[in-house]
Amino acid sequence: MAALVALGAAPVAKIFATMEEGPIPAGINPGEAWLESHGRSLGHFVAGTWLKPPGRMSLECQEAATGRTVAVVPAGDSSDLAAAVAAAAAAAEAWAGLGGPERGQRLTRLATTLDSDRRGTMGALLALAGGRPLCQTLGADLDLGLRLLQVPAGGAQLGLPGLEGWTPLGVVAVVLAGPCSLSALLWKLGPLLAMGNTALVLSSPAAAPPLLLLGELSGEGAVLPPGVLNVLAGPPGLCQALRAHPEVTSVTFLGAAQEELQALVWGSPCRGPRLGGPRGGRVVVIVLDSADLDSAAAAIAATAATPPALFPWGGCVVLAQDAVAVALEQRLRARLGALRVGDPLDPKTEVGPLPPGTPPPEGVVQEAHEEGAQVFQVPLPPLPEGGHRFYPPTLISGAALTSCCLREPAPGPLLVLLPVRSPNEAVAVASALPQTVAAAVWAQDITVALDTADRLPQGLVWLNALDLLDPSGGCAGGAMDTDLDEALREFGCPPWEQPPEVDEPLSPLVTADDPGDPDLAQAVAAARGAAPGWGRLAGACRARVLRGAAAALWGGHGTPKDGGSGDTDGSLRRALLRWAARVERGGGAVQEVPGGRVLVTRRPLGVVGVAWGWPRPLPLELLPPALALGNCVVVAAPPGGAGPVQRLRKALVAAGLPGGALMVLPGNSRGSGSRLARQRPDGLWLCGTDAVPLLLLLAAPAPGSCCFFTFNPVSSTFRAHVNNLTPWLLLDYPVAMPSNLEPDSGCSDLWGVHFGAVALQRMLGVAGKDLAPLLRTFLAQLHFVAECHIQDPQGCVRLEMVNVSQLLETLVQNLGVLQGRPSHFPGCAHLRCQPGPALTSLAVRHEGTLGARQGPPSPAGHGLVLLGGVGGALGLAAAAWMLWRRPCAQAPPTSEQDGT
Repeated sequence: MAALVALGAAPVAKIFATMEEGPIPAGINPGEAWLESHGRSLGHFVAGTWLKPPGRMSLECQEAATGRTVAVVPAGDSSDLAAAVAAAAAAAEAWAGLGGPERGQRLTRLATTLDSDRRGTMGALLALAGGRPLCQTLGADLDLGLRLLQVPAGGAQLGLPGLEGWTPLGVVAVVLAGPCSLSALLWKLGPLLAMGNTALVLSSPAAAPPLLLLGELSGEGAVLPPGVLNVLAGPPGLCQALRAHPEVTSVTFLGAAQEELQALVWGSPCRGPRLGGPRGGRVVVIVLDSADLDSAAAAIAATAATPPALFPWGGCVVLAQDAVAVALEQRLRARLGALRVGDPLDPKTEVGPLPPGTPPPEGVVQEAHEEGAQVFQVPLPPLPEGGHRFYPPTLISGAALTSCCLREPAPGPLLVLLPVRSPNEAVAVASALPQTVAAAVWAQDITVALDTADRLPQGLVWLNALDLLDPSGGCAGGAMDTDLDEALREFGCPPWEQPPEVDEPLSPLVTADDPGDPDLAQAVAAARGAAPGWGRLAGACRARVLRGAAAALWGGHGTPKDGGSGDTDGSLRRALLRWAARVERGGGAVQEVPGGRVLVTRRPLGVVGVAWGWPRPLPLELLPPALALGNCVVVAAPPGGAGPVQRLRKALVAAGLPGGALMVLPGNSRGSGSRLARQRPDGLWLCGTDAVPLLLLLAAPAPGSCCFFTFNPVSSTFRAHVNNLTPWLLLDYPVAMPSNLEPDSGCSDLWGVHFGAVALQRMLGVAGKDLAPLLRTFLAQLHFVAECHIQDPQGCVRLEMVNVSQLLETLVQNLGVLQGRPSHFPGCAHLRCQPGPALTSLAVRHEGTLGARQGPPSPAGHGLVLLGGVGGALGLAAAAWMLWRRPCAQAPPTSEQDGT
């Protein structure tokens, strides 16, 4: 000790008190060195080489922290895009022909190359261009990115069960048009390449340097064949040039706005490539009264400082139980105050600048303060010159449930703290919050924690953790994302999508009127009403129903009771028995992942719509998987095919299937698909000439874009029609009207007319012959509200019963206000609610009217996740993965677990 003092070394106690890092080795930043090696003038990476068109205008690549120009790239145009598409198309056949094992080895080599001496270069470029702290980009972000390459590579090498007969899509474009980390890109790029597709990545100049480095690494040592991975940098409108290239079979967006999707609609939803929507949002954290507050506060503050890599924007909402809310707020303030804000290239930095292209949350914070919320902000330290993109760590508490800070996700180190009275109220508020991609539950009472997680709508829920992400556990982030199996299938073409053979049997030429919107709306509403009960039945109970139906169809003696059952070869009976056996054996699984354990559980997707337009019989053996896994199905049967489906339904209902679990409507070969899509089922399978892909849903009008009239739509005689109705109505007749809509001077009256039309439409179904014509006449005058496509995307509307006299008074008031205002209603297509614990039942909430486009119950409403996980299926198919959400649960290892 004396010798240490003589040398002037700090005492050991002081070292442990300060915990200062050691000196940083001197030398040039490896990211800057790589840019210097290219003369700070980069190009596009196409066909395994650099493409630098001469005489092209240059775009600046700016440092996220200071805005200084670190490099330039040529402004990509349609000619560059054509060259990249041609290179990808030329390489597609050879890359797909290598086979899964060889492709897996190539991707493993790419991951090894990225993890070698180039790791420091990639981490530095990510910090330089994206603003995420170097300690994250060099550590957890790159580790996750490597796993997102290695796990699909392993799946391709081994060959996943269920992918037999699947073929690659071909050329797939990945469009980056917003905040996006390398991990988010690799989550799409790994499965894309593993399935045998070639990739075309379109990037903004700000995000281009690390992506161009990835392209360069893919070409070193022929890791990937030329043309398999192509990277272009250009202006935001460059993606629209994809319309001229039919070779592009799929387009996936990362961080894109809805307008970007609409720009790529190929004139009709029946043409063009598949479109994959953008991902992103915020995290909601529930802290219960049994939680370890110190560990919760530390994890929440760290997440606010540096969000998870797969969704790097949106902020964080914390719902704390009343008993611990004050104590948690004190700890959060202390933790936020200790965060180090500064240059992201400094290894000590914990909070970097805002992601490029995102507005600062100053307006949201200021509005919350004006509404009476308390705002705690940490003073910013001295920042690098030009560091105007930094925002101080902020905590908002005491905000109202209708506050802007809860309605709109905001980027940056922003926390919103809300007290809740119970776990039930926490689940209700978390369900009503828009744009949440993940959730976390902090509690030491495991029973309460699991029950709370089970009822959350988010597809990914952590337990006592906020950073466990791994593809092998299915934890990709967001309820619309998938696990590895389904990520591979997203970029593959199943065998049943191949064109039918000419010798396949055709359906009889029978014409039928398509079911109208009211019929379909009633069928979907009935299915939604049956979905909770049928989906929560034990697998053995559902298996008993399928076996009973199989016995009934065959009379219990191995010979068909009815020759017209549609099962002449026994395939339907075999499918019923096979899926009965599978569902009995189904269940959760525990998966080991780096940093914890994953509990994967399954929940049905919900209501699946089927519209069959091919001129051949509907294969009934495709329906048992959907029903076996707990989904409810609405079938628009083909001409002449409704009879066998109805007989199958009769057998299933007799065996115990709820009546609404399988709804059958006869439909024509054209038009049924688009009408069914308007009812917004949770899954949609459309086959044949009227096959409208999921692009129809993605290309739905943005809020307010279609709610415009060239004339005032309100009739001048509406009061006379109300007066005609009044003598015929029982004024104490109860009707359902919303009670928790957000007050809005621009939209409230339009919403009132919408729900008034819904109530009158229900009354029309029970009206007598004298009242019905009066209701139809009045409803015709309210039909204009259907043009606004009013939706309830969060499923938050709460209905209460009122007298019909109140309904008529409210309608007169609403129509009178609309009659005197401009006929333009921007932003009114999505209903906005005051969040609260009570939510409307599914059967009432989703009942439609007047052909209006109805919203889904929740963007993530049918994913079940315990301790973290991802939902992931969409559509109907002959395999279980298409019909079940596959979330997962993660828990960090404890000392006891480590010792086992």
